Amino acid sequence: MSAAELSTERTKFGVIHAIIAVVFGLLFAFYFYEALAQTLELSGYLQTQNGVLKKAGGTELVFPWAAIAPLLALPFITFGLAFVIARRRPILAFVGVFVMALAVLSAGALTLESIAFSLTRIT
Repeated sequence: MSAAELSTERTKFGVIHAIIAVVFGLLFAFYFYEALAQTLELSGYLQTQNGVLKKAGGTELVFPWAAIAPLLALPFITFGLAFVIARRRPILAFVGVFVMALAVLSAGALTLESIAFSLTRIT
């Protein structure tokens, strides 16, 4: 069997694939939980700041939905894409695709979190 044949070889989705998908699914779920917790934390922070700004006569801060909504959706999107790409690959490629998807999720989540928190700064 040549290297070209190995790279295009498809495998059946088996029990090991399912176990690996569940483990990575839990890691992706943690990112969703973290995004949800930060959304609630940011909401409370903005309510506090808006109360102070209202008493001082300033303008209220708005909730940055443009950055928070993709942050909440990103774990589902990256997991779904990784699963579709990796579903019929050999085990090592299957794991590699999910590791790369976690890296993309981490970078994207950090970027969206920094955007969301920078939009709520009082200048």
